[in-house]
Amino acid sequence: MKFFHDLDAILQYEPATQITEEDANGRCLATLSQSTASETTEGKMSVTLEDKEDISGNPLLLVSHIRPMELGNSTSIMEPPNNPTFIPTIANEGGKHWTVPEVRALIGIWSDINIQQQLEGTVRNKRIFEQIAAKLQKSGIERDWKQCRTKYKNLKHEYKTVRMAQDQGITKSMKFFTELDAILGYNKREKSQEHEFQDEEQATRCANVKTEEKQSVIAGDEAEDDFVSDISEDLRDRDVKQSPGTGNYIPLEDAKNHLQIVTVSDTEAGKHWCDNEVRALIHIWSDEKIKQMLERATRNKEIFEEIARRLMQFGIDRDWKQCRTKYKNLKYEYRVLQKKNGNPQRKMRFYEEVDCILRGPTLRTAKWKHELFEGHTKNPRTSSMKRKAHEDGPVSVSLKKTVPEIIANTFPQGVTERKDSTECFYRQKTPYMIQLHQSLASPGASPAPSPRGIMATAEVLNIGKKLYEGKTKEVYELLDSPGKVLLQSKDQITAGNAARKNHLEGKAAISNKTTSCIFQLLKEAGIKTAFTRMCGETAFIAPKCEMIPIEWVCRRIATGSFLKRNPGVKEGYKFYPPKVELFFKDDANNDPQWSEEQLIAAKFCFAGLVIGQTEVDIMSHATQAIFEILEKSWLPQNCTLVDMKIEFGVDVTTKEIVLADVIDNDSWRLWPSGDRSQQKDKQSYRDLKEVTPEGLQMVKKNFEWVAERVELLLKSESQCRVVVLMGSTSDLSHCEKIQKACGNFGIPCELRVTSAHKGPDETLRIKAEYEGDGIPTVFVAVAGRSNGLGPVMSGNTAYPVISCPPLTPDWGAQDVWSSLRLPSGLGCSTILSPEGSAQFAAQIFGLNNHLVWAKLRASILNTWISLKQADKKIRKGNL
Repeated sequence: MKFFHDLDAILQYEPATQITEEDANGRCLATLSQSTASETTEGKMSVTLEDKEDISGNPLLLVSHIRPMELGNSTSIMEPPNNPTFIPTIANEGGKHWTVPEVRALIGIWSDINIQQQLEGTVRNKRIFEQIAAKLQKSGIERDWKQCRTKYKNLKHEYKTVRMAQDQGITKSMKFFTELDAILGYNKREKSQEHEFQDEEQATRCANVKTEEKQSVIAGDEAEDDFVSDISEDLRDRDVKQSPGTGNYIPLEDAKNHLQIVTVSDTEAGKHWCDNEVRALIHIWSDEKIKQMLERATRNKEIFEEIARRLMQFGIDRDWKQCRTKYKNLKYEYRVLQKKNGNPQRKMRFYEEVDCILRGPTLRTAKWKHELFEGHTKNPRTSSMKRKAHEDGPVSVSLKKTVPEIIANTFPQGVTERKDSTECFYRQKTPYMIQLHQSLASPGASPAPSPRGIMATAEVLNIGKKLYEGKTKEVYELLDSPGKVLLQSKDQITAGNAARKNHLEGKAAISNKTTSCIFQLLKEAGIKTAFTRMCGETAFIAPKCEMIPIEWVCRRIATGSFLKRNPGVKEGYKFYPPKVELFFKDDANNDPQWSEEQLIAAKFCFAGLVIGQTEVDIMSHATQAIFEILEKSWLPQNCTLVDMKIEFGVDVTTKEIVLADVIDNDSWRLWPSGDRSQQKDKQSYRDLKEVTPEGLQMVKKNFEWVAERVELLLKSESQCRVVVLMGSTSDLSHCEKIQKACGNFGIPCELRVTSAHKGPDETLRIKAEYEGDGIPTVFVAVAGRSNGLGPVMSGNTAYPVISCPPLTPDWGAQDVWSSLRLPSGLGCSTILSPEGSAQFAAQIFGLNNHLVWAKLRASILNTWISLKQADKKIRKGNL
């Protein structure tokens, strides 16, 4: 090569890497030439390794531009070492060499027991090193937090290297060894099997080399992400501490010490996954359909979007990337431990749950948990259970634990003394938890977990005082969640302002399920609701609101009390649009009807918001929109929503008017097939001349019928799809706007490239491809200059075609005519806005898809509300 001798004179002593082959994951493997030189520079070290990291002999190495330091006896510069070690730089933030007094000052601060505890007990430690830097500054030493962190890591790594060498009988030394041994020695000597997983950990870190390239590990780079290097070295360095016989359950206080393996870039993680979140993810993963899709699919974004949506039903807000990252990490950690002999399940959290999924396809997480509790309850002192393994090899788990141990390990936060009924509330159904507690005192008792007890969790909610108690529900404050409350339903049914009141077993769960599904439907559509997530079978968590004491009633069909108040109107009269009425909540006066003027004149003020004309108009329009959404949603079930009552509140945090309280089977009249005689709502209870057990059972069956079908409202049997055809890739940005807007309406959108001018046969072949699968489709043609794509598609398909040309300022006025002036027989519409074309497609699909229609209706409402609020602000002069 040219300039070989010149370069050789410079680089002949530098370490060299050689790219060999690719591994199974497509990663390039690098090997180091044995002619690499080492250099001794006592007291200078600007690089560091991860704790417990031994990279000797590992082919996956990131070569540093800094030569490694060999501790102990120095070697000749031309003499190749036996095991050359190359240290990847994490950060060269030192700036300038640390003098001996500076290092002594740093160690002195480090020796403070409070600093040690903070370094050992936290994951993100930027603030700790800022504190250390401040203390150094008081001593006259100017070092920033990054420099302190780098020196801290380097000292730790050097100490470990020397300590390991000394333990093996090799003579090595370092400066400040005695001082560091006083700090770190007590902790490190107690550890055994320290490098049991070093090979796997090194492979994991090297798998992340590509993703970490963007995190600027070079010295002084301001773009360095703190979440990469802020993780406490002490946490990475700890082993899992587990007492014999505890199986796979790890106390919560030790969870942070667990082995952490990251196989993909965790930049999407946002925050650490808690145990309950992981259990929820594993439960969803155990679903047979999800497992099959994950095994078959290569591009699995849609699958993880579905997983994220299901997690949201548990009140867990994770996006699809976070779910995919955690899924890969669990799989990788499991595979790593499978390669090891002994008892791998003792080294990984949730090992048995993942093992049931990956090795035992017939075992489901919930079922295994059920068997676990069942086995222990039968013999709480010496019972054991063996889990059948798959063909991969026999794996038996002996679980000799008492029931208190099971609960203490499975529910680390759940074993608390309940001083009164309002101190804590378990996320699962109360009777189930009572059975678990009863098993402590009654060895023969056998718990019967509810089928809906999906996860073996018992999330403890710190309940404060009771804020409100009504006829069918109670509201409690949540001490750990400011601005949130818990709405607990009762097994009680009432009529006529509680003039008739009966206990109805199971009604709390039925009403809670109905309310949660309805609120979830409205929330996804875009209606502002006081609903966060379902919490067990009989309660849900919601934002704290100050309730407006008005019942808003919306009617499509005249019936009930309306006929009494309006003599002469026949039952069945239909209102177009729906009729909105309001009633003041006053049990003493039998909830009198109010006018809007009365409500405005009352000058109510809730959470600092005065109820005036604007607020009344917002609630009135929202009532009508909510009724229309639910009416449209019940139509596919062949049910007529006759009327409905709702309530609003003011969110104490956002000061916004939101749909609050509940919407259950007490809140509406529902007639299957439009037949009043088949009514399934609470009217069947009101119509009972005498309340009997048989009559209550009939009412309960009606409520259960509604609760079963309300889940179907969250889905649509009608499929839909938008296919965007672009003339060339230069129109891609325009098409992506259409795709994004379609996503806002929940409509799948595909992008294709074809030219009707240059390849009409291919254009028509693509058209035939989408016509043949039977999915209702709207074609959007995006072609600049002369638009032949839209007219050609419109003339050759019965499907709707929209032209959305990407017009430019120079020729746009001329080009648009190719989309507007069309021959006879063509019905190709033209919409210039990308968002507008997506909305038009949504309006087409909304005719048969209630979910799409709901999003459109909510969008109209939100636009109207924003204009109304803007008008109010500008009238007050504070826009």
